[in-house]
Amino acid sequence: MSKTHDLVVIGSGIAGLSAARQALESGLSTLTLESLLYGGLVTNINELDGEIQGSGIDLASSLMMKVRKLGAEHLPAGATSMTAEGEDLVVHSDTGAHRASAVIIASGARLRRLGVPGESEFEDKGVSHCADCDGPYYQDRDVVVVGGGDSALQEALVLSAYAKRVHLLHRGEHFRARRHFTERILGSSNISVQWRTRVEAVLGGDAVQAVRVRNLDSEAVDEIACAGFFAYVGLEPACGFVPDAVLRDRDGALLTDAGLRTAMPGVFAAGAVRSGYGGLLTGAVAEGRAAAKSALAMIRS
Repeated sequence: MSKTHDLVVIGSGIAGLSAARQALESGLSTLTLESLLYGGLVTNINELDGEIQGSGIDLASSLMMKVRKLGAEHLPAGATSMTAEGEDLVVHSDTGAHRASAVIIASGARLRRLGVPGESEFEDKGVSHCADCDGPYYQDRDVVVVGGGDSALQEALVLSAYAKRVHLLHRGEHFRARRHFTERILGSSNISVQWRTRVEAVLGGDAVQAVRVRNLDSEAVDEIACAGFFAYVGLEPACGFVPDAVLRDRDGALLTDAGLRTAMPGVFAAGAVRSGYGGLLTGAVAEGRAAAKSALAMIRS
C-alpha cells in the first residue's frame, strides 16, 4: 500500500482542526478522521467563557471551513487501530487503511458516565449531555444536573432559562467550579443545590421520570421527580484504538514529551486525549499547532 498522506489527524475537535490547519499551511498533505460531528464537546457550549468568545459551534465551523479551504481531505470515519510498517504509520478506520509519515492523535475525551442503572437505558429518552441542544425540551419541567465543576454549573445555568426547577446534585461540600459560576448558581431562584448527594438510579417508563438519590451523611434515600437528567462528572480520554506502545497515565490519557511526541515514533498527541492538557480552548489551539510543527520537523528532518 502506497503512502496516501504526509499526516493523518485523528479527531476534528478544536485541537485536531488546529493541527490540521497548521500542517496544511506548512505544506503537508493532511487527512482528518472524525466519526462524530466536527468540533467535539465545545459545540455543546452556546456561550464560550474565556479568551475565545462566541459560541462553540461558530468556532468549530470557522476552523473547519479554513481547513477545508486549505485542501484537507476529510473522512467521516473513526480510527479503529494504528500500526507501524517500516518508516510509515498505518491508521485503520471504518473506511479502510491510511498510510502516512506521521499521526496526530487529537481524539479528545468523552463525558464520563456515572454507571448507574437507567443511565444507558434512558439515553435520548431524558438522559442528555447537551443543555444548549436539549434545554427547550424541558420548558417548565424539572431536570437534574449532576456535578460540581465548570461544565455542570454552566449547563445548570443554561437549563435554568427553560426548566421550572433545576436540581443540582454534588457529592462534595463545595463546588470545584470558578467563583463566578458558583455565585450565579447560588443566586438563581430556580436552581436547587443538594450537597453530599449521590445518584443511585435513573427511573422511568418510556422516558425519565425520576432519579433515586442517597444523602452521603444521613444515608437517607429519596426520589426526585424530573423529566431530564444531565451528568457532568468529568471526562475520559477517547483513545481505545491506540496501541499499548503509546504510554498512558493512570487515567488513560496519552503521555507525551515537551514536543508532544508519544512513545511511538511518528505519533503525536494534543488536546484532551493528552496527559497534562490544561482544559482551556486556547490550550487546545496551541497544542494542535505545536503538534503539527513537531510532526513537520520530523517529516522534513
